Amino acid sequence: MSLIFESPWLLLAVSAVLLGVISVVWQMRGHRGRWMFVLPVLAAMSAVGLDVLVQTDSEQIQSVLEVCRRAALAGDAGSIAPFIASDYRDAVHSTRTELLKAAEDVFRRAALERVVERGHKLRIEGDTAQSRIRYRVHLDPQRSVYAAGGSLLFVVLEIDYRRSRGQWQIRQVVLVSVNDTPMGWKDV
Repeated sequence: MSLIFESPWLLLAVSAVLLGVISVVWQMRGHRGRWMFVLPVLAAMSAVGLDVLVQTDSEQIQSVLEVCRRAALAGDAGSIAPFIASDYRDAVHSTRTELLKAAEDVFRRAALERVVERGHKLRIEGDTAQSRIRYRVHLDPQRSVYAAGGSLLFVVLEIDYRRSRGQWQIRQVVLVSVNDTPMGWKDV
């Protein structure tokens, strides 16, 4: 989508420039015509309004990832189900149901304390998108099965998305590496 919808800063800058120009004109006209100051206020209000009301594709995908991150922390695989495409398939999980069962098992055994996004490259092309995300994962050393190798992990995922009925859904998740060691779902 357009830069105007990504961030309010462009329209806020336009509003500031308008305020400066209108102030000069107002000074030259002898302090008459205060109605002119409505324009920069309207530009500033539309900047904030557009940012709040219009969610771009990248913001929608980011919100899907945030829901999944929170679900992983809570150990609730069921809450990510609406964001997994019905035709989900990866190297190990041939259906959406298999993925959700595996996620539930991993979430339970992992005992996650924190998951922090450390980098995200996103490419959107029409109704499909791909991203490569690096997470810093903190495990509970007392409860996690995976904490034997350390309670801090760096995980890299590649995710494919598809827009279906206006909503972005995850079509495939590929585990690329853990602690910079190449890994796949079969290794988990």
